[in-house]
Amino acid sequence: MQDSSQQEPPDWQPSPEPPAPTDPKDAVFTNIMWIMIANVLVGAVLAITGATLDLSPAFGRVGLGLAIICGSIYFFFRWLQRKEARRREKLWEEAHQTRDTQSGDET
Repeated sequence: MQDSSQQEPPDWQPSPEPPAPTDPKDAVFTNIMWIMIANVLVGAVLAITGATLDLSPAFGRVGLGLAIICGSIYFFFRWLQRKEARRREKLWEEAHQTRDTQSGDET
């Protein structure tokens, strides 16, 4: 008869590979993009307010210019963030392939 006081340990299964680590630069890129979105909104409000309240034409032009420039900067940083993420993911995959190859040679 088997002693029931000792339970068998659960089957251990390795956890799946964690995703590629994030970089603190991602937070910087994201914060810059949020600031640019806010600037685009402010520029749009200035342009609309300048047009609807019959204020000086310069008021609307400044708002439109702010929206266009900050929108361009937003898309530039978005492109830069994606490029950096692709580069980091490629390096991460290469490191794991190298590690997997080395661990396969040892067995």
